Amino acid sequence: MYFKNSIAAIIVIFAIIFGAKTFFGNLVHVGYNDNLTLAERIQPLGQVYLEGDIDVNAIKAPVKTAAKARSGEEVYTAVCASCHSVGVMNAPKLGSKADWAPRVKRGIADLVKVAISGKGAMPPKGTCMDCSDDELKAAIEHMIK
Repeated sequence: MYFKNSIAAIIVIFAIIFGAKTFFGNLVHVGYNDNLTLAERIQPLGQVYLEGDIDVNAIKAPVKTAAKARSGEEVYTAVCASCHSVGVMNAPKLGSKADWAPRVKRGIADLVKVAISGKGAMPPKGTCMDCSDDELKAAIEHMIK
């Protein structure tokens, strides 16, 4: 009796080890480069300066450039389509007049407000945190067409 349970336990342990090796063995090491030398691998990621070591006024702040606004179709394709193309959790579908009719009656301003704050299963901005209000409005207008 003891012998049968021991074999079963060993089989289970081997199955767990094999499964873990199979699962974790194929993971990609993001940012890892095999071609680096040892010195390149162990170099510091940054530098620390003490007061007076450098002239902080000589360091220029990065200049932000204005990003080009995306079209409603681009925002829809990148973010909104995952739910609005098939109606996940009763999301109004792209181009479905029946789904959008009661929402359109409230006006585009209210739809943009709801898109920004989120409602029901839809998270704020539909998870597009880098979308401007104008981009969200354009995406809504694209879905209503």
